[in-house]
Amino acid sequence: MKGMSLVSTYGEELLKLQSIELDILKEVIRICDKFNVKYFILGGTLLGAIRHKGFIPWDDDIDIGMTRDNYNKFLEVAEYELSDEFFLQTFKTEPNTPFYFAKVRKKGTKFVEEYCKDLDIEHGIFLDIFPYDNVPDNEKNRKKQLRKVNLWSNLFIAKSLKGSSVPQDSFMGKVKIIIRAIFHYLLKPISKSYLFKKLDEAAQEFNHTDTKMKSFVKYPYLMIPSDDLKTLEQIEFEGISVCCPSNPREYMRHQYGDFMKLPPEEKRVGHRPYKLEL
Repeated sequence: MKGMSLVSTYGEELLKLQSIELDILKEVIRICDKFNVKYFILGGTLLGAIRHKGFIPWDDDIDIGMTRDNYNKFLEVAEYELSDEFFLQTFKTEPNTPFYFAKVRKKGTKFVEEYCKDLDIEHGIFLDIFPYDNVPDNEKNRKKQLRKVNLWSNLFIAKSLKGSSVPQDSFMGKVKIIIRAIFHYLLKPISKSYLFKKLDEAAQEFNHTDTKMKSFVKYPYLMIPSDDLKTLEQIEFEGISVCCPSNPREYMRHQYGDFMKLPPEEKRVGHRPYKLEL
């Protein structure tokens, strides 16, 4: 399966995978509705909703975001509210995880990402939940925050594993893998909790001030105007109504440009799991 298009590799299995991910989304929405937690779909999930009224045909994941206060509330209630067939994966619930953000996984399934294949963690099919924090209006401060977040994020990940989260075929890519492996051993005396704390502080540095934009700070391309997250819209996704930021098409133009145009066929690929069990 490695290195091949999900469409050509999986066929009907991709549809089953998407169906399981949709079940996870419905469970998350159930909890959000019950506890008045605001969430919004983003990235490729929102693009799929606008362009296809559901999944991008070759996509194999769902991404949602929550502003930090809603994110914290969701994590608090989801630990005990999630149905038994699901698992909330965070650094708190599973310290071996290399992820700063949260995942809700379906037990009894596997979607093993290659760089995580040697980690002793829950590997079930998942939905990603990204915390959205304030990013400063001043460009210089924004870049400074991003540098700090990337520093602590890279150290946090290197503490967890030695490989790369994306395929690295270039010379510089292989150098990055070597550097991460070196840091993995150099970081042995430092607790993972300390690295998580520093990363968390950097991501939330500007949450005490009003800013025009919010983002999952590590990924600036996911930035959304703060005003567009105050009042969310409803949009159809695979036959259900889900929440999205206001002015979703403007957000899509910012992230993708001509978002209604399909990419070349060779780029219609998903995340290429190391192992998939439905």
